Amino acid sequence: MINLLNPCLAALCWLSVSPFLYGQISVAPESGAVGSCKGEFYFAYGYNKNWYSRTNVRIHGDNGKTDFTLYKMKAHDRTHFKDLFKVQPSIPQYGYSIGYWMPRKGILGNFGFELKFDHAKYIVDDYQRVWMEGKVDDNSYSTDTLVDPINFLHLEHTDGANFLMFNVMWRHYFIELKKFRLFGFVKAGAGIVIPRTDVTLFGQRWNHCFHVAGQVAGMESGFRGQIGNIFFFDLSAKGVYCNFKNVLAVNPYMISHAFWDGMVLFDIGANFQLGRAGRLRHKQPVREI
Repeated sequence: MINLLNPCLAALCWLSVSPFLYGQISVAPESGAVGSCKGEFYFAYGYNKNWYSRTNVRIHGDNGKTDFTLYKMKAHDRTHFKDLFKVQPSIPQYGYSIGYWMPRKGILGNFGFELKFDHAKYIVDDYQRVWMEGKVDDNSYSTDTLVDPINFLHLEHTDGANFLMFNVMWRHYFIELKKFRLFGFVKAGAGIVIPRTDVTLFGQRWNHCFHVAGQVAGMESGFRGQIGNIFFFDLSAKGVYCNFKNVLAVNPYMISHAFWDGMVLFDIGANFQLGRAGRLRHKQPVREI
């Protein structure tokens, strides 16, 4: 269970609800604010920081002779932010998205949809002591256990826990100027997890291929600042529930586990307007004669 008093999670909660808390301080748009008759596509790329809840790791297989669970295991991410300009862009925890906002003048003008991929690294802590319950080779165990990464278990999704999600989006504008716009957004969606897992089990190591291992669902909220009509930056918080129910391990074993992931994300991107760009003008009052 996630510790709600954790200051990192408290910061995530604040960022998630802040667009609603400050929804009444929006600045009226200028008459020169630019819109699009047919909506706009965008592409964004950025990086993320992750915090994981504890997880129960179940290892099963071998025709039912082995089926045991390690309870409340801790895990961490690996950002590689200090090497951001020394390694390939795909080495740190990155993400990218392709989305579409509806035309501003339509009834769904503040809604959109998005396909988003988050590459998050997930590493179970080595040498932690946890409770083990179940059977190995038909021998039953119910005991406190040291997670030895060499002779017992090491588990990591470092080629990516890899969340692919389809999101529905909503936005609310706070500031609309001729050269700058700021809005808050909320996203909700679901999708699949596509990990590549590096696992050592009972002294045998195997680094598997990418595979669909389960489902993910969650919400994201944050702010987007747009400079001119093209470039923008996002700062957001995201919470997802990840169900890795069929992770490939050392043959003939499988791994199942689920956890919560709290994320902070920073992205930069570009808009691509469809159709003729139009001006959102204020209606002039009707003068009575």
